[in-house]
Amino acid sequence: MGSQTRVRQKPIKVWVDEGEKLSIESNAKACNMSSSAFLRNLGLGYEPKSMLDYAAVGDLMKLNGDLGRLGGLLKMALTNSEGQRGEVAEMIELSALLSRIEKLRSEIRDKVQVI
Repeated sequence: MGSQTRVRQKPIKVWVDEGEKLSIESNAKACNMSSSAFLRNLGLGYEPKSMLDYAAVGDLMKLNGDLGRLGGLLKMALTNSEGQRGEVAEMIELSALLSRIEKLRSEIRDKVQVI
């Protein structure tokens, strides 16, 4: 039981420069379509749907949550359970690590928002 397709026999030529051609091909590939199908759908008023890897976005969000939990644990480590401060060098190292975690979380959020 194969898929039935229409036989298309009327080409439409569109003149583009090399940059435009590469852009069209890239956009078509992002939608998992041939350039011809991509342009035909646009010309007929259909909005192509990007084949965004939602699993990758979900993984980024899980990583963001993991980094947040790690940051919380580091904050607890900065003041031990007895409320006493640790050694100065250790505190500086933990504080730097906490800053790096916050920076990574911010970068992840920025990348996800772009998508």
